[in-house]
Amino acid sequence: MRPWLATIPLVLLACTKVEPVPGSASIKVTLADVGLESGSLDRTSDPCVDFYQFACGGWLSQNQVPADRARWGRGSEVDERNKIAIRAMLEEAAKGLGADPSTKKLGDFYASCMDEASIEKVGIAPIKPLLARTMKLRDAKSWNAAVTELHKVGVPVLWSQTAFADLKDSTTNVTYMDASGLGLPDRDYYLKPELKDKVELYKQHVTKLLALAGAPQAQATAGATDVVAIETELAKLTKTGVEQRDVHAAYNPIDAKGLAKQVKTFDWKAYWKALAFSPSKKLVLGTPRYFAAIDKLRAKFKPAQWSNYFTYHAVQTFSFALPKAFDEQSFELARALTGVEKRPERSKRCIEATQDALGELLGQQYVAKYFPGSSKTTATTLVDAIVRVMGEELGRLTWMSDATKTLAQAKLAKIVRMIGFPDKWRTYDFAIKRDEFAGNQLRSAAFEVQRALARSGKPVDRAEWKMNTYRVDAYYDPTANNTALPAGILQAPYFGQDRSIAANLGGIGMVIGHELTHGFDDQGAEFDGDGNLKKWWSKDDAAKFAEKGTCVADQYSTFEAMPKGYVNGRLTLGENIADMGGVKMAFKAYRSLRKDAAKLYVADGFSEDQQFFIAVAQAWCSKDRPAETQRRLISDVHAPPKFRVYGSLRNLPEFAEAFSCTAGTPMRPAKTCSVW
Repeated sequence: MRPWLATIPLVLLACTKVEPVPGSASIKVTLADVGLESGSLDRTSDPCVDFYQFACGGWLSQNQVPADRARWGRGSEVDERNKIAIRAMLEEAAKGLGADPSTKKLGDFYASCMDEASIEKVGIAPIKPLLARTMKLRDAKSWNAAVTELHKVGVPVLWSQTAFADLKDSTTNVTYMDASGLGLPDRDYYLKPELKDKVELYKQHVTKLLALAGAPQAQATAGATDVVAIETELAKLTKTGVEQRDVHAAYNPIDAKGLAKQVKTFDWKAYWKALAFSPSKKLVLGTPRYFAAIDKLRAKFKPAQWSNYFTYHAVQTFSFALPKAFDEQSFELARALTGVEKRPERSKRCIEATQDALGELLGQQYVAKYFPGSSKTTATTLVDAIVRVMGEELGRLTWMSDATKTLAQAKLAKIVRMIGFPDKWRTYDFAIKRDEFAGNQLRSAAFEVQRALARSGKPVDRAEWKMNTYRVDAYYDPTANNTALPAGILQAPYFGQDRSIAANLGGIGMVIGHELTHGFDDQGAEFDGDGNLKKWWSKDDAAKFAEKGTCVADQYSTFEAMPKGYVNGRLTLGENIADMGGVKMAFKAYRSLRKDAAKLYVADGFSEDQQFFIAVAQAWCSKDRPAETQRRLISDVHAPPKFRVYGSLRNLPEFAEAFSCTAGTPMRPAKTCSVW
């Protein structure tokens, strides 16, 4: 902070860039009038030095991370509001009075989760058939059976598989398989010496969970050593987070015969039959070297060691549905990895369990009760404005050839915008019993495995939503070339019917622009307008694009999120490009919608440009526990919230102009990066 800044009335600093349109009038209002929060500001901080502190300092001083959270931010606040609304719905549904079949399903599932007495009474009986497979390994046949039974209920030991659009033929779903089965968040935990303390805590957790499952103490201790040893070998074969972002390297087509030649000791025909689906003729392996090593890896460890590995993952996956002791031990792992101090109250966790099991059924009722149609109309207007501006900006690029520009604009025009909720809702036909939570969990997991794998070889449904409607989030799907903005995020501080255009486009506009820009980030740009992995750029344009990406990656890698803990610019590159493009496109859209305004609103001395940027930052005010920061720096493809604001705004000249930042200040550096 410049020492003299605090002595100057902020209103003078804030009003330096109010430039009325000829004939327009300036109207003085408050920040609250336009939908922003004066109390969240830190008026003693220099916006040109640390804009995140300037916009969020008040919020940061007023908020602490709750004991049951690892991160607390503006999205967390909205999620909490959504949970309160959903809880009221589910508690009413759980009464079961005159409920329709859909409401009864929701009520019965939620009630079964809340019925702790029944859970304690039945103990581990619901998963005993599964444990009978995992605890009695003798040979290759029983090893195969254990893997199969675990995969049937969504426990991804060794590998995971699903079906989605063929990256090179986006009209057809194919079966994808890749490395999986680690109990810690990332391969680096097992392989980097500085994280060995986390591995030791993990080993203690595994020991306790195996003991709860019935293993004598000495056997449980030895079993934990087995689990870590096996997972360390898996980690060595697993790609790094940066390697996983290489889309081309993840596309390795093979057929069933080819897979059988790579993994010879596994009975694939029996596996497919047991999972009750036929894989697509084309299978895609994400990490071929991983599958090529499975036979040797299986032989390296004794059946008893594999039994410990399989049993641990079975128990850990369903620990919430088991007696309290299992659930508490599972929480100890979360505590070790994130620093969270206590478990969320059971009702919140039962809401999440219901969401996982019956997501769209719950979403349908959430939308009917809490999402006004006018919000969808207003949000659509904002999305359309950003798409229009983005097309114009693509046409103005000086570094891209006309031929590639034309293809880029065609791709943008083809992006399908899905707002609020799906047109068609998913149905759930598995049995739900009011007094059998673990059974409900097992059946819902099996249903989801079947639903996903059944798509193999079938046409892609581009209208399918990949996110529940109450989620405080959004996404872009490169294979479908569509983007979704769920109802759950369409509320303050991102969006509001009564908020100004500047506030809405700074909040939800950045989110919209971010998702649209994902179609042109370092991964999205690999896909054409039809969703196919295809080189549609000229060689020269691709080289210039890569150079611009390197600038972004190098800059973000200098951001220190914690002592000696830096953002991984390569891991977060796609999200950083999307943040930078999202802010820019949202700002241009705001300017476009306000260019002929008869009145300009000055809110507590802040111009509309400044209001836009305050809205951007106030949507990202957030706090993390130190352990959570460390975990995310290793495994999260997003930069920490502070640096999402800092990085995107310091690279946008309009920000520095809005706040009259002088050259060389942190928010107006000598070297900036620009992609879109």
